[in-house]
Amino acid sequence: MNVTSLVERVTRFTVEHPDERDCWMKSVAITGILEWGDTAAVKEVDSWLRRAVATQRSGGNFSYADTVQLVAAGHVRSFTPIASITSGIGYPLLRRYQQTGDAEFLAASGRQVESLMNAPRTSEGGIWARGEGPELWIDFTYIMCPFLALYGQLANSPAATNEAFLQYRLHVEHLVDPRKKLARHAWCEKPDHFPQSTFWSRGNAWLVCASVDLLQIAPDHPEAKFVAATCKATLEAMAAYQDESGYFCHVLDNPHSNLEASGSLMFAYAVAKAVDLGIVPDTLLPPALKALKVVAGAVEPGGKVPGVAVPPGGPGVPFDWTLFGQGFFLLATRALQKHLEA
Repeated sequence: MNVTSLVERVTRFTVEHPDERDCWMKSVAITGILEWGDTAAVKEVDSWLRRAVATQRSGGNFSYADTVQLVAAGHVRSFTPIASITSGIGYPLLRRYQQTGDAEFLAASGRQVESLMNAPRTSEGGIWARGEGPELWIDFTYIMCPFLALYGQLANSPAATNEAFLQYRLHVEHLVDPRKKLARHAWCEKPDHFPQSTFWSRGNAWLVCASVDLLQIAPDHPEAKFVAATCKATLEAMAAYQDESGYFCHVLDNPHSNLEASGSLMFAYAVAKAVDLGIVPDTLLPPALKALKVVAGAVEPGGKVPGVAVPPGGPGVPFDWTLFGQGFFLLATRALQKHLEA
């Protein structure tokens, strides 16, 4: 496995496929490129971030915040973005702020945080996933929480950091099955039900990736032990379902569902970080490396990472490539680099 060549190819494909009006999927791609630090690629995604700020709406939401109508597959038929999803762009924006000191990046993030704090909530305070109703989706632990925590750290705003951990806890309490230690995809408050109840591989992967990122940002927060315990339990529960190939099935406990790339990459990334943080033992590293290597073997010559279940995820959606799939390939290879090269 030639890590350098793979990373170069995946990076090149990613920067050659910008999505001007996307308000969240490119966030992971940007974060992955910033992690590797290729000068030309960083310059390109810096321009993506500046466009996200330039198209920040009056209410504070980044990057157009376009409504999606007539979703072809999955458990929803429309998606009206609110601050919860556009906050995803805020995380790489703040990482870039740390690199450049560009005050406008911090100011724009502050406007997005204000919009997020004022977003619709469930009766317990959980921020809705979309404008259509009082729903919590497990994806949003990753899309919202690291951004809020990092903003809290950089802007000296304990309220933002506390909100990050509150949202994490509320999503876990409603979506993680206490017996299985795995997360369901989506919960609706009224009427109280799960519009999408499967143990979706990427959904669980969103949760563990959110966990390790939160713990890197705010390891001493009073809720950090809860996050670490949740992360450990979910990673161990996921590992039990890994296919012999190294992939994870799209629905973790359905061995007849397709082998899916993004959840496999995210598991690899989260394990590497969790081992470094002392959350899980290094016995999980071989499964993580196996997941990364099998996906790496599928990377196309031009750098496309195939086999990703497209949004909104869950059963019934087609497989293709996505910007977040590209990004998690870069993040996983970076996190496991020392083990790949050993």
